[in-house]
Amino acid sequence: MAEVDGVIAGTVSGGDGDGTAAAAMTAMWVDPRFRRQGVGDVLVKHLIEWARSARYDEMFLWVTDVNANAERLYERNGFVRTGAVQEIRASELEHEMSRKL
Repeated sequence: MAEVDGVIAGTVSGGDGDGTAAAAMTAMWVDPRFRRQGVGDVLVKHLIEWARSARYDEMFLWVTDVNANAERLYERNGFVRTGAVQEIRASELEHEMSRKL
């Protein structure tokens, strides 16, 4: 969780991924009032450090194709699309991204 002046600005969570050496970002949210202020970067970096300290080798996440801002955040933090895609709603896809730790 990230706080700014006592207000929850965002949250992130992670856990075991599909592989034994992989972690997964399972949820990420930044309050719209705090977007584009670095809160997302802080949360992603914090989760990456957690995964490294837990001795994971890689981290995965899924991002919807309608969330270009989130995808840019993840790319900025070293994530790339793996090519895996899944449909989450009619006409809406989710793309897997990963990065080595």
